[in-house]
Parts: sequence; structure tokens; C-alpha cells
Amino acid sequence: MLPGTSSRRINSKNKKLKNEMDNDPAFELSLQYSLDKLNDARAYDFASDGSDGNHNHSSTGDDNCEIYPFASALEKNIDESEVDADDTVIIICIYQINTSCELPFIEFLMKKRFHKELNKQQFEFPSLNYVPSKRTILDQAKQRINTFMDENEDVKYRGHLKKRNEYYLIFHKYFRKLKFPRKILMNDDALWWIVTSEILNFKKVMNIDVDKHATEFFIQNPAIMRLYDCNNRVIETPIICYYGDQYQKITYLAFFGLLKAPLKSSFGPFYVGTNFLSSMKYACYTHDDKPFELYDGTALTNGNYGKYVEGGVLRSVLFVGKMNVFLKSGTPDNSQISQEIAKKDEGIRKFLALRDSNGNWTDNYDTAYSGLHFASIDDNVKKGGQKNITVSTVEWFFKDYNHSSILSYHMIETKSIPEKYDVDYDGYCIK
Repeated sequence: MLPGTSSRRINSKNKKLKNEMDNDPAFELSLQYSLDKLNDARAYDFASDGSDGNHNHSSTGDDNCEIYPFASALEKNIDESEVDADDTVIIICIYQINTSCELPFIEFLMKKRFHKELNKQQFEFPSLNYVPSKRTILDQAKQRINTFMDENEDVKYRGHLKKRNEYYLIFHKYFRKLKFPRKILMNDDALWWIVTSEILNFKKVMNIDVDKHATEFFIQNPAIMRLYDCNNRVIETPIICYYGDQYQKITYLAFFGLLKAPLKSSFGPFYVGTNFLSSMKYACYTHDDKPFELYDGTALTNGNYGKYVEGGVLRSVLFVGKMNVFLKSGTPDNSQISQEIAKKDEGIRKFLALRDSNGNWTDNYDTAYSGLHFASIDDNVKKGGQKNITVSTVEWFFKDYNHSSILSYHMIETKSIPEKYDVDYDGYCIK
């Protein structure tokens, strides 16, 4: 949620995309946020643009409170006389401002498509080739949107950007919070709401590439990813992260929320997320690489190395806030928990600098982060033998559950993956 308040209100009637003049204020789609938790601007401790917050906007309502100035600054009118009838592509960029978390974040609608020339699947903005007719570019875009957007959705044209023969038409959809996260299958044609971190930073959704043209569009127009509070401060852009476990547990967590990590965890009993490939270690294999079954004898794993019959993963966003980055070259953790575990586990002993089991990081930070690290163990192997390698996976530990939001959950296909976890394997498939 945003600090401050806005006097703008949502039109309660649901409207399908219409052909009326979108510039008419009567059809203006606006936002209304619940701001009770962050009325005091000083309570906003997340990343900002460096301003000191002394902007003196009214906290009881301010018509000048511009949440997403990128859209407001767009050129609305399209000069049809400049349109090349033979070579024009209309790219539809629909965004929504997700308010399911303590702070808002922006999402963009993309579809998964198999690209024949690249011989791979990728996520891209919906698009169409312009057809010379009496219908304008905007009308043709609206007609296309009506084929994949539900009738009860509010969608508003905000403006356009032109790049050579491409017209990027920007639309805003009013966000409607779902009761539970969606289970999305990779083999269906569902459109996905993708966050900036996936488009720009990781350039992937799960393990499927994002169209490089979409990434370039964001790089060339950085304002497209920025939301502002009513004190004109940039709202932090969240990262994408994942949480893997046996599929039935993932289903439970998707409906009821994340559980805190155990006391002996690297950074204490707090919430944790990781990147996609690191999450596969926990989505597809038991934590100790050993077979596991329920009390009634139902086996949840196959083979001798704890490979789950059904794996699952949560896809989430996380506002990292003020983050403490732990390095392998840092000071080893001297907590009693870590020291006791290290006596029995050489792998833990190699990575004591990547631990803070007492959670002392929470005194001054919102998030603790450690990256991917490798270390050799079994130093006394016979000459010519191969040393074992231990791996410390990517982890974000965060202390406030409200700084995250689950976007979707997924089942992982485990039949074709290695029987034993291999950190170099990346051929995981989402069902």
C-alpha cells in the first residue's frame, strides 16, 4: 500500500472496452487504495529515490497524487496518416497495479508462445499486424483485447509509444484480488501477469525466456516500472522469488501462506525464498536426499536419493527493503546452533560465514541474502580420487510476511529429472 491518500475513486460499474472517446474524464479509470497502514509517510522505510520526503502533500486527499506518471505522460492520439499500412505491428501492453501486498507493485500481461524461428517457447506481449481498414489502430487493438479479456474487466487505454514500425499501446486494467493464488499449467494458453523483475532482471518466467524485445522496451523506457507514493517517492520494485517443496505441501502453502523456517536454518526462524533453479533442489528432492514416506506407509519419493513423486513450487514477489548481504569471506557464525551443526556436517562448516542462526540481522535489516557458493569437502580422498562438492543455494530470508505475496503455484514434472540432485542440471519442466 502507498503512503498518503488519493481522492480518486473507482467507477463501480464494470465496462467492456468501448469505442467512446477514451479521453473523456467520465470514462477515466482510477485507483483507490487502502492506506490505513502507511498514512504516516515516515513509516515508509523501503527503497526510494533518495528524496527526504518533505513534500507536504495532504494526507487527506490530493488530486495531484500521481501513482504512475509514466502512463499519464503518454501521447494518446495516434496520427493514422503516419501508419505504414504494410509493415505496422500493434503491440498490446496491459498493466495492473497489484495491491495484494503491503506495498503496491506493477504487473504486465504476457502470453506464452512457441517461437518457430527461435525454436523455443517465450513470454511476449500480445500483438497483431495492422490491417488497413476503416478501423483505427486503437480500435483494432481493442477488438483483439476483447478476445482474451473477460467481459467484466475494466480496461482503460492510457496512451502509446512508437518505435519504428511498432506501436506500443498501453492499457490499464483495474486489479481484482483473488481469494487464492492461481495454479497455472505450462501446457495451457493462459495469459500470465508478469512482474518487472522477471522481464528486466532475470529475463525469464520460471525457466522460460522473456522476449528480448520486451526487455529492450523496458530498458529504453525505465519509467514504465516505477510507482510513486503521494510524497513523490519511488516505491521499491519487488524481486521475483520461489519456494519449492513436495507438491501437496506447496498446495497447502498456496492456500494458507508460508511457514517460518526451522530454528536451525541458516538465518533463523524466518520466511525464506530463493531463485528458480535453487528452488528445484527443495521442490524435487528431500532436504537430506533420503527416501521419505508418511506414517501410513505412503511413499512420497522414488529411488534412493529422496526424489519426490510430485514436486511443487510457489512463485512470489518480495520487497527486500534494507538487505544484509552475507559473503563467503565474511565472519563465521559463532551461534551455538551453527557451531553444533558444523561439528557433524562438513558442508555447514565450509559455509559458516553464510549463517546467522540467531537472526541478529533482523535488528537492522529487513532481509538477509546469500548467493550461490560451492566448496569442496572430503579433503583426504585418495590420490586421484574426486572431491565431493557441497553447495550453498541462493536464499532470501525476510522477517515480515507482509513484504511478500504469492502470485501462483505449479507442479514440477519429476520422472525425467536425475535420481540424485545435480546442481548443474537445468532441464526442469513445469506441468
